[in-house]
Amino acid sequence: MTTPRRRRYLRLQLAWLLGALFALLLAGALSLGAYVLLAVLGSVVLDGLLTPHEVEPRWRPRWLVPAGLLVAAIVVAVRTLELLAPGVIP
Repeated sequence: MTTPRRRRYLRLQLAWLLGALFALLLAGALSLGAYVLLAVLGSVVLDGLLTPHEVEPRWRPRWLVPAGLLVAAIVVAVRTLELLAPGVIP
């Protein structure tokens, strides 16, 4: 991937992260779990839209998307336990 493409990816990712932060602040729903979920969602969507499918970019580690999805799954599991079984997680 060329340098302008990297910059575009990083600018869009930063814009997504700041937009998610401001949206959560405006909605009064800012929490680490919600922010992580929106950050991972944005990363996966941008990765799918902007990455050429013919070539794997050298700068993007292979573990990035699976690690982000794992963190998102953990956040969802913890939040689900908090909602369904109060008192299980202190």
